Amino acid sequence: MIRKIFIIILALLGAAALWFGLWVRSLPAVESLKKPDIGLCIKVKDARGKPKDWIVGIKNRSWVPLNKISPHLINAVIASEDDAFFQHNGFDLDELKGAIKTDIEKKRFARGASTITMQLARNLYLSKEKTLTRKLKEAYLAYRLENVLTKKRILELYLNIVEWGPGVYGIGEASEYYFGKSPSELNLKEATLLAVILPNPRYFNPYAKMARVEKRQNFLLTRMLMEHDIQEAEYESAIATPVALRGEL
Repeated sequence: MIRKIFIIILALLGAAALWFGLWVRSLPAVESLKKPDIGLCIKVKDARGKPKDWIVGIKNRSWVPLNKISPHLINAVIASEDDAFFQHNGFDLDELKGAIKTDIEKKRFARGASTITMQLARNLYLSKEKTLTRKLKEAYLAYRLENVLTKKRILELYLNIVEWGPGVYGIGEASEYYFGKSPSELNLKEATLLAVILPNPRYFNPYAKMARVEKRQNFLLTRMLMEHDIQEAEYESAIATPVALRGEL
């Protein structure tokens, strides 16, 4: 009897290992992302919601190398989206625990726990459907990305493909769309505004909901001050500086 149970357990473990192996092999390879001249093409949506191609890499005329992006923007996005970015290996366990607790309490996928790396994996390879399967794929691909790419490369890829508005993808387009300037020229106030927009460009639309955006922006600036990401003088200057948006396009 014990021998039969043991054989059944071994068979189940073998089947699970086989399924996991096939599942992993079905996921896309990420090694090619190490190459700066990669020509990967992903599908995004234009301002009218129609599918269009978006080139990942320097062949995209809007692509901006990380060293050409304002440090203010980089720091603001990390503070807003993933303040443990430089400490984790793809996913933040504390955030994940909190998200699971919230989802269980509300009996639905109510809270995300996606790190910048997980968001990159989703934008590159996956859909935005809220399912457990997609979340598992997202977490595993994030783990792979962290083991293959440097943190700087992950940031560069993320900032250049994420959506910043209706049909506006990548920091190159976003900086031009909202401020008519290059990403290297963004000041702290402009950078935090873009960071606020990022999670939900429609909900935080500065052309239609500036009061909402400014409230969140002030919260982010205060948080950056408390975490010593900025100095008191920088904080005071940003609070006092008005934002001049480019005319609505």
